Parts: sequence; C-alpha cells; structure tokens
Amino acid sequence: MESSYILLLLLLSSKLERCLGMVGNASNVQRLATCPAAEDITPCVCSQEDPQVLDMDCSEVADENELAAVFQANFPSTNFRRLTIKANQNLKTLRSGDLGDASFQEIWITKGGLEEIQEGALSGSVSTVTYLVFNYNNISSFPFVDLETFTHVQSLDLRHNNIRGFPMLFSTTLETLYLSGNPLGELPPSAFSNTSALVDIHLSSTNITQVTLGVFRDLPNLRNLGLGDNSLTYLAGGSFKCSPTTGLIDLGYNQLAGVSPASFTDCYDVWMYVHHNALTVLDEDPWKFLVLNGCYIDPYGNPLECGCDIAWAVRNSSLLQSFDIYSTCADGRRLVELDPADFEHC
Repeated sequence: MESSYILLLLLLSSKLERCLGMVGNASNVQRLATCPAAEDITPCVCSQEDPQVLDMDCSEVADENELAAVFQANFPSTNFRRLTIKANQNLKTLRSGDLGDASFQEIWITKGGLEEIQEGALSGSVSTVTYLVFNYNNISSFPFVDLETFTHVQSLDLRHNNIRGFPMLFSTTLETLYLSGNPLGELPPSAFSNTSALVDIHLSSTNITQVTLGVFRDLPNLRNLGLGDNSLTYLAGGSFKCSPTTGLIDLGYNQLAGVSPASFTDCYDVWMYVHHNALTVLDEDPWKFLVLNGCYIDPYGNPLECGCDIAWAVRNSSLLQSFDIYSTCADGRRLVELDPADFEHC
C-alpha cells in the first residue's frame, strides 16, 4: 500500500514537471517577435534578424493613407527595432496615429519629401525610442514639444531641413543634436537651458550671426560644438565656456574679424578650428591663454598680417607648435617658419 502511494506521488510529480515545462515553453514562444503577414503590410516589408528583433521598411508607401493602412493590419508583435522610410517623395506629413500601436527604438525617415511631423505622431515610441533621424527632408514643422516625453531619446537628427527659428528644447536624456543646414537664424540665450545632457551639438550652416553670451554655460558634458559655415563676425567676451570634456569647437568658414580677449574660458586641450575666416591678427590674449592650456589652433585661410601681434608665439617655438603647420600669413609665409629675429623690435 505504501509503495503504491509513493509510486502515485512520483507519477504526479513527473506530470506536474511536464506541465510546468510546457507552460515555460509557451511563455518563451510568446516572447518571440513575429512579423505581420507580408500580404497585410504591402508595400512595407518586415524583416527579422533574430527571434527578438523586428525591422520595418516602408520606403515604398504611396502616401499617408497607405502608411496608416499598413499599421492598422494585424500585428502579432508591436515592438520593433527600426522604422525606415528612405528617399520617399510622396510622404509629406507624418500624422498622429499613422503608426498605430507600433513602437520603435529607432526611426529613420531620410532623404525624402517629408514636410511636417504632427504632434503625437511619434507617441507610440515615447518609452522606447533612442534615435530620431529625419535628415535631408523639407521639414518645417516638428513636434519639439513632444521631445520632453521621450524617456530614452539620445539623438535627434534634423540636418538639412527647413526649420526656421531655434526651437524650444526640453530633454534630460538627449546627448546628440543635429540641426545643421536649417535656416535657424539666431541662437537664443536659453537655447540649451533644458538640455543639460548634451554631448555633441551640430549647428553649421544655420545662418547664425552671433554667439549669445552664456548660451553654452550649462552643458557640463559638452564634447563637440560645430558652428562652422555661419555668419559670425565677432566673438564677445564670455562667448564660450568649455567643460572638462570639451574637445572641439569648430568656427571655420565664418567671417570672424575680431575675437575678444575673454572669448574662451575654462578651455583645456581643445581643438579650436578658426580656419577660413577674416582674422588679420592673432593677439596674445586670448590665443596665448589657449595655447598654454594645451589647445590646438588652425588659423589657415585667414589674411594674417603676421606683425607684432604674433611675436609672443614666434619668439617661443614651443608655443608656435600649437598652430597648424600649414597656416600662412597673407603674404604666403608659413607661421611655423617665421624668423624670431624679425620680431625682436616688437
């Protein structure tokens, strides 16, 4: 009797283990990502690199309505890694609701005719998206007000669009900002007051005419700052406050003719690009301050007079080594080859 009871317990235990294993396997199956049926989402294409990763390419959609129809289909899994729409000239507006219940870690809509992204159009990805890439379109309306709701966004790329006026930005996670190639015009004092996590800022070719005092002071992680190919003519005192992480400030291809003695503060070991401007002198202050702090300066392409203004560097070869070796005076002489004896009278 006792042996029969033990045998029954063993059988029940074995059956229970098998049932639990089936439940576990069912859970694993449920966790696997699954593409929608191909015929339900044409002309979009869903691809799967591994059981956990889905990508969606909708580059061939005919218009907004077709895009919306695709995302109304039956989606076994709604979590995607990437949405791609490339070189589509038909899609002009990304409307709120067009992406259905799908969420993405990356959204790439590039090199097309997109003009507007409506408020709420990206709301399905507020807790998942890290990269928002919309470069080389014709966007003039973007829901910057929604940016604050994205809890993991790291990079916003809006290069070469038609955004006029610097937007109000709010984000505690955004690290990289690309706005180059937009007709922004001016840089307001509060441009980065609410984006303290920024590491890289790209603002080349944006019609900026001046650097507002203090605009970069609240960026403790700033690494690269691109202001090339703008309309800067003069840098006032306090224009740039570097952080310990700052490695590059690009001011090349502007129209800089004057730089205040106190333009740069707390800048150490920074590559300072000032090439192709209108500088005629390299006065001891601020340039000596930068050189002594280990900065590299490349003033090539400027009409430098190479008079007594640069004597401080020419008479100290170690200081002159901090200048780009190809930089020349207006008369063609290379800075690094100037004779200190010619500056003894200074």
